[in-house]
Amino acid sequence: MMHNDTPLTRALTQQEAKVQATPLDALKLARKHWLEHSRLNMGSLAEELGVNRATLFRWVGNKDLLLGEVLWSFYRVLFDQIIEDAEGEGGEYLAWACEQVVVRIMENEPLQRFIRQDTEYAIRILTSKSSIIQGRSIEVIRGLLQSEADAGRWRSPIPLAELAYLIVRVGESFLYGDIISGHDTAMPHARTAFRLLLGAQQPAP
Repeated sequence: MMHNDTPLTRALTQQEAKVQATPLDALKLARKHWLEHSRLNMGSLAEELGVNRATLFRWVGNKDLLLGEVLWSFYRVLFDQIIEDAEGEGGEYLAWACEQVVVRIMENEPLQRFIRQDTEYAIRILTSKSSIIQGRSIEVIRGLLQSEADAGRWRSPIPLAELAYLIVRVGESFLYGDIISGHDTAMPHARTAFRLLLGAQQPAP
């Protein structure tokens, strides 16, 4: 007698069956939707994931929080790449890294498209005190400052948490100043501001 029903056949059958979606699947799909459209539709996401809206909201909190996580997933890659690419040490290294954050965000077309499509909403998601983007950016910059301070290559003039906050706010003012206040800003001025904050040598005029 042949035994067709083995643990292997059962495992293969289960593998072929539709897999239950997870919160991480929601983030992955939301990233895809945002890259394609620069916006999220919670109803469409829930339908594509095969879950109801209540389940999706239970997973992610709300649309703003999910969008924050989507944006942060791209910001985190950007930060990691800048840290990997950075050379030098001390204030020079820190100023270069902070400058590159601003430059690469300015060059990010999906993010710039998102800002153009719904400016007030985008600025709230990116810069408000409740934004995970701002809070996590401050923590990443603080960690960067801490690493140079712990290595004895640099000394902060003020507590690191306060300096990290100032750096992020300066970066936001150069990235979004024309939108927030109508004040147009130039990248060379941002470079000078970071160098002053971080004690880096000023380039010759």
